[in-house]
Amino acid sequence: MNTPDTPKGDKTVLFIPVSGPQGAGEYYRALTIAQACRARHPDWDLNICVSGDAEVERPDGIRYHRLEASPTRDTGGVARILRELRPDLVIFDSTLRQRQLKLCRQARVDRVVYISSRPSSRRRGFGLRKLRALDEHWLITAPGDARLTGRERLLARLNPRLRIRFLSTLLNPDASDEASPFAEQPDLPERGYVLFVSGGGGGSVDGEPIDRIFQQAARRFHAMTGHPTVLIAGPLSTVSLESVQGRVEMRSVAPGRLAAMIDQATLVVSGGGSLVQQVLVQGRPLIAVPAGGRDQPERLAELAGQRTLETCETRPETIAERTAALVGDPVRQDALLAAARRKGFRDSTPEVIAAIDALLNGN
Repeated sequence: MNTPDTPKGDKTVLFIPVSGPQGAGEYYRALTIAQACRARHPDWDLNICVSGDAEVERPDGIRYHRLEASPTRDTGGVARILRELRPDLVIFDSTLRQRQLKLCRQARVDRVVYISSRPSSRRRGFGLRKLRALDEHWLITAPGDARLTGRERLLARLNPRLRIRFLSTLLNPDASDEASPFAEQPDLPERGYVLFVSGGGGGSVDGEPIDRIFQQAARRFHAMTGHPTVLIAGPLSTVSLESVQGRVEMRSVAPGRLAAMIDQATLVVSGGGSLVQQVLVQGRPLIAVPAGGRDQPERLAELAGQRTLETCETRPETIAERTAALVGDPVRQDALLAAARRKGFRDSTPEVIAAIDALLNGN
């Protein structure tokens, strides 16, 4: 829903991420960047397009514009928002329709950026006609994969102004000073718990909803070990939640709070999307399992082969058993953390904000 009462600032930025009932990583990445922009430039007018069927966190200070579907399928809605805002900068994430790029030109948008995080979305950014409309292409990738293919290098030469950036992950502004989400669970420690979080919570694996898989895994693990356990089912989840002594189940938390909760966990069990690199950057031992994306099994297997994380089948009993084994093995945990540090995972948020500043200042 639009929030027109938010005052229009000195610069207008519009984020157009993929969003919908099954995934939220792109939306939360846009929200992370928007919140970091707001912290540095409180007078800017920051806007995010979001599908009407995406039940996601919508913190204050940003204007949210409702689409009938993900922007990939609602070009009419995107056109309406572009006409209304006339933004200085548009940042697409994983959606890049040629028609919408043309609409940006018609709206006299000064700068256009595209973010990709998977092979399929990366290919879109190197489409012959599309890359000519871009000022920058930001590729979210593991440090070891931060390079262009020969074909991509050749195509990039067709647009001399195009800037390519390789990013690791984007961390939300710190929220550690917020009230603890465990205030009503005095038996749960502030830190040292195992955190289960699949991501958006709206996908499925082999026909089984991912929120249910993670909930069953968290409950099995807690029953097996008695270790303090926290489940964040995901903003798109539909499972019924039930907290008991030593185990808390939550629907969702604000992005900054999630970062603080990861910091306070002794071990994280996540889905295979954008959370993977966030957890590695934050220096927590990680078990990551495929949570619906077609690229996730191969990518997680590669990272597991590099010993930066552990992975397993996306089955509740398997996840619970692997988690119990790892939480009881601090030597393996230390080995995972050391391998991740050697790979050079980093928070790319400062680079992104500096890039936006440069784009909007004509550099």
